[in-house]
Amino acid sequence: MKRVGASLGAVALSATLAWAQEHGAEGAEGAAQGGHAEKSLLAEHDAIYYSLIGTLVGIGIILFCKTRITTLSLRSPSRGQLLIEQAVASMQHFCKGAIGAGGEKFTAFVGTLFAYVLCSNLCGVLPFYINLPAHASMPMSLTPAPSANLSMTLALGIIVFFVFNIVGIKANGAGPYFKHFAGPIWWLAWLIFPIEIIGVLVRPLSLGMRLFGNVFGEETVIAFLVGTSMATFIVPLHTPMLALGVFGSVIQAGVFAILTCSYIALAIGDHGHDEHAHEAAHAH
Repeated sequence: MKRVGASLGAVALSATLAWAQEHGAEGAEGAAQGGHAEKSLLAEHDAIYYSLIGTLVGIGIILFCKTRITTLSLRSPSRGQLLIEQAVASMQHFCKGAIGAGGEKFTAFVGTLFAYVLCSNLCGVLPFYINLPAHASMPMSLTPAPSANLSMTLALGIIVFFVFNIVGIKANGAGPYFKHFAGPIWWLAWLIFPIEIIGVLVRPLSLGMRLFGNVFGEETVIAFLVGTSMATFIVPLHTPMLALGVFGSVIQAGVFAILTCSYIALAIGDHGHDEHAHEAAHAH
């Protein structure tokens, strides 16, 4: 039941992610011209459409977990329940190994990020496309991946940014936490401190740009292959890419979770895991 409780706590953040995406997307819509909102230069749909899909993904995760809660059983667990419990246990083991002792308490947060990013990525793999006169050169996806929009991925990165900084301040105290940015040599603090601060500030941008670039590029390739298949009326050329897209969706969600754990470990300052966290943060 403890693992199930962790899953419920993780789901509570899904609504926050959807809310952050929707509000973060408002700035990307652009000014209105002739009564029509401009679309982002880095998206095939209006930013609000990505926000809508992202909100539906969050609601879907919440409804799925609420439905599964009503069927839980201690004496005769179903195969689905055993699978979910195994997934939660694996995520706990993953967080403890990546963050260090006590890392399992971040299972809810990291697990929610992984589930949300994975489901968002998989939306773009669904083969629902339509040809519109305004986009004759390339078909448009009816279920685009929310993570293919920069406003959504940056919103996720900002959430991670606030979480690992709050965790670091709580674990070390505000003074020691900001003091460690100055480095071990006091007479180089004037140089090291601004460099370290800039490095921390760009982390949400790095998280957002990495996820956006990979998913957006994948969706662009799939859309191009779908358009080619529609034009030639032959065997769907995009089928292999869809399979590769599923694999890539899992990888991108895993990378996002790994980097989140690495940033939390660095903020906590567990010296036994500092080197491991640095290597994980830069390996990708």
